[in-house]
Amino acid sequence: MVGNGYPERIRLGVLTRTFSAELVDFAIEEAGARERAVRSLPARLVVYFTLAMWLFTSVGYGGVLRELVEHWPLGRSERWRVASTGSLTKARARLGASALRVLFDRVRGVQGTAATPGVFWRGLRVTSLDGTVFDVPDSAANAAAYSRPATKNRRGPYPQVRLLALVECGTLAVIGAIFDSLAVGERTLAKRLLPLVERGTLLLADRGFPSFGLFTAAAAQGAELLWRAGASFTLPVDQVLADGTYLSHLNGPRGARVTVRVIEYTVHATCEGGPDPTATSSELFCLITTLLDPEAAPAEELAELYARRWTSETTYRSIKVEQRGGRTATLRSNSPAMVEQELWAMLCVYQAVRDLATDSAADAGIPPARISFKHTLHAAQRTIGADFPPSTPGRQDP
Repeated sequence: MVGNGYPERIRLGVLTRTFSAELVDFAIEEAGARERAVRSLPARLVVYFTLAMWLFTSVGYGGVLRELVEHWPLGRSERWRVASTGSLTKARARLGASALRVLFDRVRGVQGTAATPGVFWRGLRVTSLDGTVFDVPDSAANAAAYSRPATKNRRGPYPQVRLLALVECGTLAVIGAIFDSLAVGERTLAKRLLPLVERGTLLLADRGFPSFGLFTAAAAQGAELLWRAGASFTLPVDQVLADGTYLSHLNGPRGARVTVRVIEYTVHATCEGGPDPTATSSELFCLITTLLDPEAAPAEELAELYARRWTSETTYRSIKVEQRGGRTATLRSNSPAMVEQELWAMLCVYQAVRDLATDSAADAGIPPARISFKHTLHAAQRTIGADFPPSTPGRQDP
């Protein structure tokens, strides 16, 4: 730091492309996290620091802070004194999680337009719903708040957080996300996320999601659904259609039922590189959909579309492998409040990188999914060195 405070300009680069000083200040005020006294680590800087932790996951707190401030031109009498890890930890705790959640709520959402390749199918915006888990440090506070995975003979070494995200398949942007303890199931989280499902979208989901209640609730949002049903799912044949698909129904409470169309097909894969390169494996897929008309929604197209559900897997791989640098360690935070802050910051940075990729794809005239997340992330890390004045016009920082 310089004297008792950081300089008015810090190395923010790509972060402020998405998270302007005005937006960060709005999030701080909205969360009630504005400091009452002049501090060497003001709330705005701590927000940017928390975001930068997800651009530089392989370094400690001091290293992350240096990435923000080390190239600021100093006067002859000035010198840096990087804040201690303890000071940064306390500053994060003062800030809390709400400001980062507000920030994510402002930047989340679709990024594709009608002109963006790969975003729409027959007028429907293609989206995907799926979940993943994150290990958190085995502190007393985290262990009390988050469950551990367990098998018959042993418990997992770390508590885990379950995260569920709604993703735009064409751009891989996050439309919305929610997280809770591992003990909270994906269907429960999905119900909380349903208000973000919009009319005019096609929602893809894997076999862990179908149930009468969740399926009908998602359809009530006005979206069309294409979900995979598990082998144990009962789907009686009510009417065979001309294309070989058939109408069936899901049974609900007190005699309620909803009609679905069922599409069954088998995927064959060659086991290349194995002991027998000619060997093949097969997997039966059973999809249920609200799209009942075979002419308006051909079965072959729906089967191909369902493969795009892997967009969710790609999103989580980008975060866990590329954004985290392939590290298998836990998150950094030792308390549930800081875990929440860290995860909202993670989603914010992911969305910012995807926004950069979507814009780059538009300039190149190619589908955003073809832009490498890894390369875009590296560009973001390099451009963080650009000087930027994160001061609100007409206002002087303390």
